[in-house]
Amino acid sequence: MTGLVLVSTLMRYLAGSPIGFSDELSGLLFLSLSFLSLPHVLNTSQHIRIDMLVRTFSPRLAVAADIFANAIFVAFAGIFAYEAWDFMVFSLQIGSRSEISGVLLWPWMALMPLSMLLCILIIVRNGLQGLSGRDAASSEEGLS
Repeated sequence: MTGLVLVSTLMRYLAGSPIGFSDELSGLLFLSLSFLSLPHVLNTSQHIRIDMLVRTFSPRLAVAADIFANAIFVAFAGIFAYEAWDFMVFSLQIGSRSEISGVLLWPWMALMPLSMLLCILIIVRNGLQGLSGRDAASSEEGLS
């Protein structure tokens, strides 16, 4: 993506004519990069967390806040995936293509609901692992 923008810019200023499809393709590649990185970042817990307030909570309240935050994210991701799916299906039905290069748009749009569904699965998996980890820890406390 960076190389494409660089070459197009050089061609614009040195040769007088940029690559015609570079802006469209750069936008589609940016969309792909953004939405495909969301599940990865969520899975590796490298996302931005604002936890100044949560750090002051008791452990039990911090868990409740985490569950609440995850529920909000799952609701958002579910609604977003539903709406993005409808948008993608409509694009498929009308055969929507990009303006300059004529690239089919629905495959690129399919990345949005797919990404959100993967994020939901990651949140659910992490929640189930957290519950099984807490159950094991509480049963060990009962044994000692």
